[in-house]
Amino acid sequence: MALRKTFFVVCLFVSLLCLTAGYGFAGQWIGAAIAITSGLAWLPARKYPLSWIPHICLITSVGLAVTGQLTGTPPLLMICGSGFALAAWDLILLDGALGTHSAGEQSRRYEIKHIQSLALALGAGLLVAFLGGMLHLQIPFVAMLLFVALVIFGFDRLWGTIKKRGIQ
Repeated sequence: MALRKTFFVVCLFVSLLCLTAGYGFAGQWIGAAIAITSGLAWLPARKYPLSWIPHICLITSVGLAVTGQLTGTPPLLMICGSGFALAAWDLILLDGALGTHSAGEQSRRYEIKHIQSLALALGAGLLVAFLGGMLHLQIPFVAMLLFVALVIFGFDRLWGTIKKRGIQ
């Protein structure tokens, strides 16, 4: 089984587990049934990655997470469920983009780099969401705006340095 297929199955399972458990803990069994049904709808999306089915599945999963959040399900489970659904969607689109070109060494390196960056983004996003739920800081808007501008500037400078030196 290809690396992206394995990660797709893991992401789909975690997303389905988080969404179903969130609705189950809240006692909303209709939502849990819809979450399971939407999880099974990802399988045809895997077979037809270039169609509109992956987009519908992503919208459904994120919509379930938002609805769950509004109806009182555990927020962390809904955030994890939608985050892993987004990762599954990205892996389906990667599969559609690579298509038959996945046999070459260059495609394999691209796939590994893409999965590494996806895992890093997913981990960082979930960490920030988890910390954001636990920490309650009261920072003035202007200070937060300056901080965000500083972070964006720092990432821009880092990216420019990486491109300039050709670090891989």
